[in-house]
Amino acid sequence: MKKLTTSLLICMLVLGAAACGTDTQKEEASTDQEISGELTAEQKEEISHMTAPIDAVTRCMLENNMEYDPSDPAFFWTSLSYFVGAYGQNHTSAELTDSTITLPRKAVQEHAIALFADYDDLLPLPEELSDRVTYDESMDAYTFSLGDIGLCTTELSDERMEDGVLTLQANLLSTMNDSTIGTWTVTLTENTYADGITDPIYLYSLSSVTPLEITRTISAVYNGLSDGHTAEMTLSDGTVEAFQFSGDDLLEQLNSFQSGDAITFTCKQTGTDGPAVITAIQ
Repeated sequence: MKKLTTSLLICMLVLGAAACGTDTQKEEASTDQEISGELTAEQKEEISHMTAPIDAVTRCMLENNMEYDPSDPAFFWTSLSYFVGAYGQNHTSAELTDSTITLPRKAVQEHAIALFADYDDLLPLPEELSDRVTYDESMDAYTFSLGDIGLCTTELSDERMEDGVLTLQANLLSTMNDSTIGTWTVTLTENTYADGITDPIYLYSLSSVTPLEITRTISAVYNGLSDGHTAEMTLSDGTVEAFQFSGDDLLEQLNSFQSGDAITFTCKQTGTDGPAVITAIQ
C-alpha cells in the first residue's frame, strides 16, 4: 500500500510540474507577444468591432473639416451623430423609424465611450445641431437622423500594441474604384467602462485620430491664379479657398479656364491644416 501511495504521489507531482510548465510557457509566450507588439486572435477580433466608431469619426473629420477634439461640443455631437446614425441600430435598445434612431441616454453614453477615451459625461448639445440630434427630457433619450456609409468603406491595418496602447492605420476607401480617400493614424486604449456594460460591443476607446493624407474631389467656381502655383476657388458653400499646384500641365489646364467657370478637380491634403494641393483636373 505504501508503495502504491508513493507511486501515485510521484505521478501527481510529475503531472503537476508538467501543467505548471505548460502554464509558464503560455505566460512567457503571452509576455513575448505583448513585448513584440503582436496581437492575439482574440484581440484582433475585438479590434475589428472598432471599425464602426473609427469609420464614423474619420468621416466626420473629413466631411466637416474638423479635428479630433472631444472637448469641443460641436465635434463631440457631430461625430456621435455619424456613429449612431450609421451604426446605432446594432444596439439592443435602439428604436427605429424610416428616418431616425432613438437611444436612451445610457446607450448614447456607451457610444460616446467608444469614441472618446477620456469620456466623462455627455457634453451640452449645441443648438445648431438640432437638425441632427434632439433630446427628449421626458424619455431621457436622444433621437438622431439616420445615416449611411455611402459608397465608401473603412479598412484597418498595421495594428500594434505597446504598453497597453494600440496603434493602427485607418483607410477610407472608395468602393467605386478602390481609391484611397483618406488615411489616419488611430490610437486606442482599453474601454475602462466596459465592465459596467451588459454585453459591450466596443472593448476599446479612441484616444487620438490623426489624418495622414486626405483626398477630395471638389466642384467649385474658378476665380483665377493668385500666383504661379496657387489657384483661388469659390466652394459650394460660398467660401473662397486657395489651392496649390505644381507642373506645367496643371498650369496650362488652369489657364484654359476663365474667371467664373465651373471646375472640378482632385486635391490632396496632409492633415486638416495642411495645404490643399491640386493633383488632377477633370
